Amino acid sequence: MKSFKVETRPQALREAMMPRVHRRLSASGKLSLPAAPALLETYVEQIATQFSLLGRRFSTEQLDHLRRILRERLEAAWKRSPHCRLLIDWSTDASPAVSVSYTVATRFSTTEDEYEEWTRTRTPPLFGANPDAKVMAVAGQLSLGMPALTPCLDIGAGTGRNSLPLARLGHPVDAVEVAPALLGLLRDDLRAERLPVTVMEGDVLGDLALPARKYRLAFLCEVLSSFREPAQLRPLFERAVAALQPGGQLLFSAFIAHDSYVPDRLARELSEVFWCTIYTRKDIAAAMAGLPLKLVSDESVHDYEKANLPPGAWPQTEWYPQWTQGLDVFAIEPTRSPAQLRWLLYQRDGEG
Repeated sequence: MKSFKVETRPQALREAMMPRVHRRLSASGKLSLPAAPALLETYVEQIATQFSLLGRRFSTEQLDHLRRILRERLEAAWKRSPHCRLLIDWSTDASPAVSVSYTVATRFSTTEDEYEEWTRTRTPPLFGANPDAKVMAVAGQLSLGMPALTPCLDIGAGTGRNSLPLARLGHPVDAVEVAPALLGLLRDDLRAERLPVTVMEGDVLGDLALPARKYRLAFLCEVLSSFREPAQLRPLFERAVAALQPGGQLLFSAFIAHDSYVPDRLARELSEVFWCTIYTRKDIAAAMAGLPLKLVSDESVHDYEKANLPPGAWPQTEWYPQWTQGLDVFAIEPTRSPAQLRWLLYQRDGEG
């Protein structure tokens, strides 16, 4: 009779028993993932690793199938909005199979949908109780003590955090907002205070008509941070210029990359996911090219607001210091962040 050597090594036998354990293992789960296409390979690796830990190793063909499904869903969702999510439902198959079944769905959500959710789930004031110190300072400098002669255009007015204080000082104010949930809060406060603010509902990049050469100051606070791409900047600046009086000023905040940093695809996509859309100075310069605008100042929003808000008003919200320094995107020391929110102030030529 032929003799065989019996395996008795504990580690080898442990490894031999584990596949049998996996047959008796039952598990299920759900994953909700930001629908950023640049994260495709990260997601494939994470999902495959999770299934492998349960004894469900994917073959090359299975990985390719997963990758193809995720790519299609990610790209379709990203075209709709950076706030869409992939929803993955999975469960191990019944014993004795050592496999896993999964489905991939998409939860679509627009910027307006997100604001609607915020108004239902977050404690007001959503964006802080005080106006931006920079907005108030520029409006004060332009008014020369005559606010009634200094009309202001608040593009992306939100809940009116800047529009209402300007109106209280006597500035004629037109407030543009596209999100219905925020418009509701803005109109409620205007009715309560009976302030003469004109509310303009619509998208400044769409069909909304702005009066020509009416305003001494046009400003956009925390608006460019939710744009999708630099190409949206040019039509915005063109419309702002047309609405400004000669000599009027355009103020906006934007996340600007450090001069030594060129954001890659992943950084650009995640900056959109986290409401921090990053622009380079080249992006801004290209959008400004040929327009009758001259740069007046370029300052850190974090530093300016911290230094100039009234005592006790800093920070605007708990999330404001981290967000303005780009730390919602980069888990890094503030001094090393490659992008930060900056105040950019431009003046329109006094002619024409």
